Amino acid sequence: MAQRDFWITNTGDLAALQRRLRQAGDGKLKDNLNRRIRHAAAPIHRDLQRKVRTLRVWGPGSRTGRSSSRPGRQGPPLRATIAAAIRLSVTTGSGAKLWVDKSRLPPDWQTMPKNLDKGSWRHPTFGNKSRGGWVYQYSEANWWWNTIRPHMPRLKRDVERILNDVERHLGG
Repeated sequence: MAQRDFWITNTGDLAALQRRLRQAGDGKLKDNLNRRIRHAAAPIHRDLQRKVRTLRVWGPGSRTGRSSSRPGRQGPPLRATIAAAIRLSVTTGSGAKLWVDKSRLPPDWQTMPKNLDKGSWRHPTFGNKSRGGWVYQYSEANWWWNTIRPHMPRLKRDVERILNDVERHLGG
């Protein structure tokens, strides 16, 4: 997934603003800035989680793209687990970051967000590597960026307005 990590940032402006906030020593203003940026990015975070939960996934012989309830399926639900691992963090110096926190995924699922975004992956049938065949599964490709893209014009406007408000408050 090319955009697994997605940063909402204007590094030059935010870095300069960070220096000015540090000089002003205004912790409340910094907290307010972070809260407003988080609020501006929250709809993207929610949409990414919603999209991965409803992402169509299918394999051989499957037409519905629904979760399988066949015997042999083990472990937590794939899409819900990935949705829970999508994170949003905000820091004044670098802006907001949306990413999939791999530490919240089972060890053998570390590449699944990338595979889901790529649109295909293969795995052993029912997890049995020694006895049987491997199967391909598919999903809607590019779901990460396609979910973020419609938010960009609004987000750019919101962040610009937030930065202007903080600059105005600092007397710049």
